[in-house]
Amino acid sequence: MARVDLAIVGVGGMGSAIAAHAAQRGLKVLGLEQSSIPNTRGSSHGATRILRLGLHEGPTYVPLVLRALELWQELGKRAGTPIFHACGGLDVGFPDSSIPVNSERSCVKFNLPHEVLDAKETARRFPATRPNDGMIAVYQPGSGFLVPELAISAHTNVALEHGAEIHGFERLIGWEPHAGKYLLRTDRGVHEAAQVVFSSGAWTGKLLEADRVPVAAERTVLGWFAPRANLRDFQPDRLPIWIVDAPQVGHFYGFPAHGVPGFKLGRLREVPAPAVDPDLRRRAPDREDEDDMRSFIREIFPDADGPVLAMETCFFENTPDRTPIIDRLPGEPGAWIVGGFSGHGFKFCSAIGEVVTDLVTGKPSAFDLTPFRLSRFL
Repeated sequence: MARVDLAIVGVGGMGSAIAAHAAQRGLKVLGLEQSSIPNTRGSSHGATRILRLGLHEGPTYVPLVLRALELWQELGKRAGTPIFHACGGLDVGFPDSSIPVNSERSCVKFNLPHEVLDAKETARRFPATRPNDGMIAVYQPGSGFLVPELAISAHTNVALEHGAEIHGFERLIGWEPHAGKYLLRTDRGVHEAAQVVFSSGAWTGKLLEADRVPVAAERTVLGWFAPRANLRDFQPDRLPIWIVDAPQVGHFYGFPAHGVPGFKLGRLREVPAPAVDPDLRRRAPDREDEDDMRSFIREIFPDADGPVLAMETCFFENTPDRTPIIDRLPGEPGAWIVGGFSGHGFKFCSAIGEVVTDLVTGKPSAFDLTPFRLSRFL
């Protein structure tokens, strides 16, 4: 039986960061991951992940992402290769859309470098884009993308270097308080931990169903398309990461070409698709998914409307208000939940690792975590 200070259930983007920070602080750490590390089963894969600074989700997140950026840059130096790539970012929509409006507000509040561009100027500077007439774009030169598989590997390596024990292919079956600590039963054995963190992504709601934790798994699809023309315009020095709120086709986000061939994009639904059981086999990407993405490409990125190169499924882990939960479980002084990031969490992983380590060691957090309390749902 392993006896540790901190057990972490789920070693993806969040769990690997928590393991790294906690192990560096001298805690005896056990990480339990039901699949490989990294893997393509959850929410932390797909070659690139967005990091935006002036977030349209609200100014509450900005201090967190600014700290995350510092930590990502430090981790990249430690790993010997960049994890964050600054290519700029565009938040695009009509003037009444919350995406450009709230992005600009966040930039102004925190004095972040930005410009507001009209549709014509956006297309001139970034010729891969074709915004609708009347659209505006908030351009943030400091935004960019992360490389998630490298990030998880780098955090896991830091944890291992500082004595953490990380187990892949070990699935949690059950857990319970025991003599002031916690027993965790897995398909490989039993472990004892003074504290436990559930950073289990799409599985969080299922693992913590008895505690009424409202995190639901949503199937979503990422696609990579070969541009039919002007391939050079889709490279990171000519195309930022972007989010577009297009009234006719909806809310999409995407990236310049990097790491794997093609122009990458995905949809963010304003109303999530019906929840799925993350343990059941996911419907593979199909023509319906491809056609959905093409409807957007043809409107805003017409030069990208070439052959599809790849499609992958992943999970969003949604809370009812699309805001994460970072809190203790009710009545459990040593059990914590870190989940429900609803499709926009990877950018924060490095900072969340630091935040959670503060919580489990009793150090006051440098951030206001009030909006992330579980009690708002109970």
